[in-house]
Amino acid sequence: MINLIKSKSLLLILFAFALINVVIINSASSNTSASETENNQRIYDKAGLLSTSEYEDLEQLCIEYGEDAGIDIYILTHNDSDSVYPEAYIENFEDTLPVGDRVYFLYDKYRGEIFIEGYGLAETYIHSKRIDLIFDQMMTDLRAKAFYDAFKTYISLSASYMKDDFEINEDHDYSYSSEYQSETEKSNYSNGSESYDYDSYYDEPRTPKEESILTNLWFQIIASLVIGAIVVGTMAYNSGGKMTVQGNNYIDPGHSGLIGRRDQYIRTRVTRVRKPTQNNNSGRGGFNAGGFRGGVSLGGRSHSSGGRKL
Repeated sequence: MINLIKSKSLLLILFAFALINVVIINSASSNTSASETENNQRIYDKAGLLSTSEYEDLEQLCIEYGEDAGIDIYILTHNDSDSVYPEAYIENFEDTLPVGDRVYFLYDKYRGEIFIEGYGLAETYIHSKRIDLIFDQMMTDLRAKAFYDAFKTYISLSASYMKDDFEINEDHDYSYSSEYQSETEKSNYSNGSESYDYDSYYDEPRTPKEESILTNLWFQIIASLVIGAIVVGTMAYNSGGKMTVQGNNYIDPGHSGLIGRRDQYIRTRVTRVRKPTQNNNSGRGGFNAGGFRGGVSLGGRSHSSGGRKL
């Protein structure tokens, strides 16, 4: 009878754990599927600049050119008066995705500003000087509100620069101020970039965007495990018979006592830990030793960057 009760209890415990695993797997797969679906989207036209046919055509071009160049090509637009500075807007978007090789174009319609950032391999090949050349080719169409043609230019030039090994940026330490650039280096930029006031947007401290903890995958997994542990523990506690035998039943009080003691040294372990370096560049932009401009997102991802007023 006791063995039968124990077998039933074990089956209940195994069933509970199996149920918890199903919940966790379903939750993880649903989050993964949603993330994959979102990552297949390349254009986020919140400003409503494109028609349906233009949107679909550019979406396909982003995928085709991106696959050929080995990067993901994104286009972002918005007309939000409460949005953050364009550089931070792209950084926040990038931090929501897995680490990868991406280039972003953002048109902040409310501010009348455009911005490009490159991450991963795109940081090396689509550096700030090439970003400015891309802007040069886009400006006429952008000012004429021919957004479809301007975005096609951005897509094709971004892909072509990924195959051009001439003058690439391999130094991703953007710790120098704008005063570091010489007049010769500044003149190498196309007309318009040097007048863009990057530093004016860094006066206020930047804080990460708050997200609901209920949508966090790890929170869902931990919550499932805690609930499962409580359920299984309660079932296990109530499933067994009552213990009537205690330790005193096996101890002779007249002959108990400590019969011996021994301390034995085994080993000493010393662990060396590298002292972390202080990164003072997180959260703002600057220039590297080669005169290329870039920055670091709040998530710690370095990127090339360039902006311009329309």
